[in-house]
Amino acid sequence: MTMLSDNWAEALEPGLRGIFTQAMSDYKNFPDYRKMIFNVEGSQRAFEEYLGVGGTGTMDEWDNSIGVSYEDTEKGFNPSFRHKKFSKGKKIERELYDDNMYGEIKSRILSLADSVYFTYQKHAASVFNNAFKASVYGADEKPLCAIDHPKLPGSSNTFSNAGTYELTAENVENVRTKMMEWTDDKGNEILALPDTLIVPTTLRKTALIIAETKEEPFQSDYGVNVWSNGSLKVIEWPFLTDPNAWFMVASGRKKRDLLWFDRRKPDFANEKTFDTEVAKYKVVARFSYGWKTPYFVYGCNPS
Repeated sequence: MTMLSDNWAEALEPGLRGIFTQAMSDYKNFPDYRKMIFNVEGSQRAFEEYLGVGGTGTMDEWDNSIGVSYEDTEKGFNPSFRHKKFSKGKKIERELYDDNMYGEIKSRILSLADSVYFTYQKHAASVFNNAFKASVYGADEKPLCAIDHPKLPGSSNTFSNAGTYELTAENVENVRTKMMEWTDDKGNEILALPDTLIVPTTLRKTALIIAETKEEPFQSDYGVNVWSNGSLKVIEWPFLTDPNAWFMVASGRKKRDLLWFDRRKPDFANEKTFDTEVAKYKVVARFSYGWKTPYFVYGCNPS
């Protein structure tokens, strides 16, 4: 880069775009907890919305005098996911080009890929980091994990998916039982089928002992650990901020209820400011995320 040119920014652009693209590709070697935890979909609209309905009773035995037995449909909650725009930019001064400081230029562009990765991961984790906060709520106006989720709008028929249990083998079994007992507004079993522990780094060892030890953990009678057959998966999520909170999740329902929408994937672009001789490089994305129903998770916050 020894030749001076009024088109210096244009000369840099293809190479820097390639650096950004390669850096984004390299992040595929890093764990993407967003895709691990959420059902990631594309979107072509300003927002995504779901019209919820209540449960349906079991089929009635046929009566020739009646024919088909019709049932009224109860209105459910209507979760909405409105996309928000996010951006980060870096400035490249003409002097960096003139003085062959390509390493510095490259580092600034690489940092934009870093920003994308950490933005995605921290926003995904925020759903769980705010799971017990009343100020962060879903369509039923309750936080993700609450003791009084209404099963229908305005209904006093509620269920709980929040507790204060510490992470022990006994409490994991206790939480599983509670999740298996969930029913909808018609009394039908939800069949959450919990099979995954999501924990912060501080609880990783405890979670793995519970999930993998052949003998029943933390007991003196050396009974058989019912989880040691591989039926309990552990996800250590380093972006969780509460060192004591843990979550039991039904992976089948999670992929249906916990959603992330990419409206605009990270878009790299640049422009040059003529008067200041500064080139600006930016990355912009639009996305939204949240949950349709909280029937996929039971959160425990012993703090």
